Amino acid sequence: MKNGALFIKVALLFCFMTGCSFMNEQQEISKPATTLIQRQLTSEGQDLNNRMLIIGTGDMTGVYFSLGQSLSNMYEKYNGAVSGTQVTDASIENTELVSRHRAEIGFTSVDVLDLPETDKSKLRALTALYSNYVQIVSTKQNDIDSLDDLVGKRISVGTAGSGTRLIAERILLESDLPTDQLNLSYLSFSQSAEALRNGTIDAAFFSSGIPNNEIAFISKQTELTFIPIPGDIIERLQKQYGVYTHNEIPKDTYRGMKKNVQTISIKNVLVTYKEMSDPHAYNLVKTLYEHLPELQHTHPAASDISITEATKQVPLDFHPGAVNYFTEQGIIGNQ
Repeated sequence: MKNGALFIKVALLFCFMTGCSFMNEQQEISKPATTLIQRQLTSEGQDLNNRMLIIGTGDMTGVYFSLGQSLSNMYEKYNGAVSGTQVTDASIENTELVSRHRAEIGFTSVDVLDLPETDKSKLRALTALYSNYVQIVSTKQNDIDSLDDLVGKRISVGTAGSGTRLIAERILLESDLPTDQLNLSYLSFSQSAEALRNGTIDAAFFSSGIPNNEIAFISKQTELTFIPIPGDIIERLQKQYGVYTHNEIPKDTYRGMKKNVQTISIKNVLVTYKEMSDPHAYNLVKTLYEHLPELQHTHPAASDISITEATKQVPLDFHPGAVNYFTEQGIIGNQ
């Protein structure tokens, strides 16, 4: 699927350049192609005109993917870019793709950026975004109400390249549960939801903006249990890593919730590679904030994106082009 998405984009670029036409059937391209002349007449930011722009996202049912598609549409509409999304395993894979110039921008989380193995010298931040909430979900029939109840259970902790797996394994490690009595699987959001529905797993970790589309869907089909993260574990994670925030999943997030659920949240960041030109980076950020309502209309999680918070809680150097934009807006001083 990942390679297919990239192939579609390359084919699309070829057709733009040669004048052929495309049926608008690709999931990653949500509007018909326009000619380069039309783009030149309508684009507000011509420095990205005809530039190939790949956005690393995540699972097709996740917030990264939804917002990535919206950004792709915005960069085509307002900047004339030939833009598309790539389905990935999310945060960790996205940083790898961007650092190797296999994607121009990508969604990631601050705990992934803070990993020793993340080569931050190759990456630059464009802006902080919204926060992911750790959601540990089971079905009511499994009688799982706490982390201790996970012993002997079948648990999905997310895919190998995801921030979900990173935080799930950290939580389980801090919980001191016997690892030899945890039956772990590494499923995507959609796979985890399906496995919960058919009973092949007992619980699943989701680290995403809220509401998560898959959780929302299954909450309409079966009664769910949301497992809280104990305060002492949250404190230890905060002390050890410094990038996690004590938070709650509001009780009105999903059908059937009776109370707020204690958890942690993790800030998301939009990143690019160090070599991105200053004008390109500037316009990527400018378009995002000048047309933020369009992004916020895509998913409720984007309502937490605010320019006043754009440079906070990001353990990565900002791209000079982004710094220029935020300086103009009075968010940061000259750097």
